[in-house]
Amino acid sequence: MTLTAGALIGLLALVQDAKDLQPVILKFTQDYYKSGADLDDKISAVNYLGQYRHEKVVRVLSPLLCEATIPVRIMVARSFSRFCNIELASKELLNGLHAQANSGKKQMSVRIEILRALGDLKYKPAAASIARFVEDKEVWVAKAAIDASGKVKFAEAIAPLIKALQRIEGKEGDAEISVDPLDGVLEGVDAGSLFKRDPREPKRPSVREMLRDPILGSLRKLTGQSYTAAKDWDTWWQKNRSGFKRPD
Repeated sequence: MTLTAGALIGLLALVQDAKDLQPVILKFTQDYYKSGADLDDKISAVNYLGQYRHEKVVRVLSPLLCEATIPVRIMVARSFSRFCNIELASKELLNGLHAQANSGKKQMSVRIEILRALGDLKYKPAAASIARFVEDKEVWVAKAAIDASGKVKFAEAIAPLIKALQRIEGKEGDAEISVDPLDGVLEGVDAGSLFKRDPREPKRPSVREMLRDPILGSLRKLTGQSYTAAKDWDTWWQKNRSGFKRPD
């Protein structure tokens, strides 16, 4: 029987507890830190080690979430998004989200990827942090938090989501946004290698066009309701918040 590359990676992920990871970690260290290693070398090394889902791997890669170049931080977060049964990965992602090293405008893309990863992992201890980013001034960060809210499913996100919907229904929703979340953030790095580009090259959407459907989608997942206007959501929430129980 011949294993495909995907099947081999899956097998490696399953048997890692039964084997010594030291040779794997050593190879990563040699490839990542070798003299003359360029960005592609470093990303390749991260992707190689990231296929082994183990706490030891998290401990090796997690410092890079705050210390490496921005593209490498993004790839570490993306790798951790697949560590479903390794809680340490989720904890380190949350630490990375709170870190001062990832708080600036140039680190916006890192926050986006971390929020996406926390959503994919459905990490409930991150609920309050995700909720705070729902109204972030950076639209792509807000969208990542909105999407994560619908995946993690926690009641704390309902009020911020309604408030965000109210905001974009007004004049703030008319503003155009950057189509690419890396526009103006990275210099000398091909954004298309980190985020999928839309081959149709769409016009720049408004904030309202960008966020309205994701907000409504997350609200519906969280509440089981199907309102479309912020005022209707707010009326419903004011009546039901005290005894609210999230539907399964």
